[in-house]
Amino acid sequence: MNRKYISEKADRLHKNCRVILLSNVKALVIGDHDTYDVIKLSYRWSCNCQWGRFKSHWTDCSHVVAVRKALQDPASQAPVARLAEIIHDALHSPNGRRSA
Repeated sequence: MNRKYISEKADRLHKNCRVILLSNVKALVIGDHDTYDVIKLSYRWSCNCQWGRFKSHWTDCSHVVAVRKALQDPASQAPVARLAEIIHDALHSPNGRRSA
């Protein structure tokens, strides 16, 4: 996976509100295959995805990059307080979509 692909995937995750900031050092990222925990340990970010566990010494995974983007632009991601409401509305609306 090259840096361009990582950056493009991180942009997609960020723009599609798949980053949930829990604090300035902890986040959840809803990835393509699973939901990942991203945490900052001292000065480095850590992710529990395969890339984060085995290749993070080379470069950050797309989940870490997406969290960094969300921290720079917190208004772009769905706040945790609103997440339950969004899910509730989607589950209880007749067509599965949130009404405006």
